[in-house]
Amino acid sequence: MPPTEDPHVLPPFAPARAAAIRTQLGLTLGQVAWALTAYCGSPVHPSLVEAWEAGTAVPENAHVKALAAALWCSPVDLVGEAATLAQCRTVAGLTVNETAAALGITRGQWEDAERRNRWQGTPAQTDALLRTLCPPPACFVAACGKSAQLRVLLREAVTTWWPNYIGPLTRIVPLDAAVLRHALEHLHLTYQQMEGATGGPPRQAAEAEARATDFLERIDLYLWHHIRQAVNPARPTS
Repeated sequence: MPPTEDPHVLPPFAPARAAAIRTQLGLTLGQVAWALTAYCGSPVHPSLVEAWEAGTAVPENAHVKALAAALWCSPVDLVGEAATLAQCRTVAGLTVNETAAALGITRGQWEDAERRNRWQGTPAQTDALLRTLCPPPACFVAACGKSAQLRVLLREAVTTWWPNYIGPLTRIVPLDAAVLRHALEHLHLTYQQMEGATGGPPRQAAEAEARATDFLERIDLYLWHHIRQAVNPARPTS
């Protein structure tokens, strides 16, 4: 599907953020529903707003835009972390043309990058991408096609001498070495604790081994979770 100039190609809706903003404003579900009805031109019941906040229903992009207006905030305040290059552009509030110009590439090149969610720019263009769009680390690594390489490095790091892997990881993940060092040390200790529990009684050992295996299988997800918590622990994420 080709990229679009629609500025509301948003990341996934974050129910907890919407609920938190409404609560901070002191608005009731009914008041928000009334405002939404005015913006949308069709009836919106308070139960629908409640379902959005509970995560049992997902608003369409048009409804997210209307909800943002009702809550006096930006649509970006109501969504989660960007997972694609197109979503990063949306969060940055840029058009396709503006993004291409900022990165020093053609419109067609950026459209192709969005369509495939794959980034293959030069070092200078990559620096511009990081400055302009500020992609979340997980999004950037995936767009560069290095998720598999990252998992390999992380598994080796937590099962061996983790400090040796700080350098290789900084060449993949666009984060300060100190942040990666703290995260990697945490993952290493977590895995070592799991490994230590495999020496207990058979049933407990089997459960510990299963947890350790699952940890290694999804270790990149644990890395991103730890980094998000470390960078912004107070912000609602769902």
